Amino acid sequence: MSLSVVSVPPPDPGGAAPPPAQVAAYADLVSRALTAILGDDDLADSASSIAVAYGSQTVRRKSLILALDGDDVVGGSYVRIPLKDNTHLAECDFEVDPGSDPGVVIPALWSGVHEVLRREGRTTIQVWSSHRADPTAEHLTPRTGVGRLPRDRAADTLRELGLVLEQVERHSVLEVAPAVPVAEAGVAGAREVAGPAYRALSWVGPTPPEHLEGMAALMARMSTDAPSGELEIDPEDWDADRVAERDRVTVEMGRLSLTVAAEHVASGELVAYTVLDQPRDKPRVAYQEDTLVRIGHRGHRLGMLVKALNLQQLRAHAPDVERVHTWNAGENSHMLAINEALGFRERSAAGGWQLTGL
Repeated sequence: MSLSVVSVPPPDPGGAAPPPAQVAAYADLVSRALTAILGDDDLADSASSIAVAYGSQTVRRKSLILALDGDDVVGGSYVRIPLKDNTHLAECDFEVDPGSDPGVVIPALWSGVHEVLRREGRTTIQVWSSHRADPTAEHLTPRTGVGRLPRDRAADTLRELGLVLEQVERHSVLEVAPAVPVAEAGVAGAREVAGPAYRALSWVGPTPPEHLEGMAALMARMSTDAPSGELEIDPEDWDADRVAERDRVTVEMGRLSLTVAAEHVASGELVAYTVLDQPRDKPRVAYQEDTLVRIGHRGHRLGMLVKALNLQQLRAHAPDVERVHTWNAGENSHMLAINEALGFRERSAAGGWQLTGL
């Protein structure tokens, strides 16, 4: 297989025009790749959603690298370069057509990714990879010592490129219908423990103006308080404008965002939050995004409170949703326990890889 590698220019921001053909081809590749790993394309964004995200270059500068076999797209890497913080870092993933050899496609893509890193002056790259659950396979253990990743061709190729498996996240799925009464009981129990010291706030869509600053503070903490093993991540720089920009892009991508936050009544500060995103072109699917309880306010069942309330909110505003997907670090035992209590069950594994000193 003789491959060529091309860089796809980002579309104009705003998402008004149809997605460029190469972006659409990349979206189709992602759908094929994820279906081969997971059995469905629940996690595959549409071409229009990818075009909107790619066109937004204010917080992260993005590059899309494609590997071509003739005219066929057989691989892709979506590279993100943080601009407001973590200026040592680049993030990317590698998608490979199910009929192609990752041992050939990933190194070809790596040549294009490496050129982006050189141009941007980044010295560390982090890569996330998805892997089908396979209890019969040989497994790799991350440097955290928690979790395991099936040793497949993609994992071996990343290791050959010098990347180190730092962390494994568990990808879990919740069947919504049986979780509804569980969430109701979870809310009641959590409210009893939290008591009157905390008040739950909820909204659908963009963050209300009066909560932008509070959410910015929580999102900044998310970058440091969530377990990350030895992944080199500096605190992220969030402010009200960045939260509003995130909300704008979410709407333009065609996603409905549902948020529940917990307010500490005495101080008026937001101290916990959780977010669900529901892609409107996949009415049966939702994604559990961030969940955080600030250190100092843990032990009051606020994690269960906000997550269970948001499942109720999801049921009210997106009643066709059947499945919710989420990801948790293997060492995040407290959040995993909440998810398991709600009914989430393990589906696959994601590997967090890192290469430093570039």
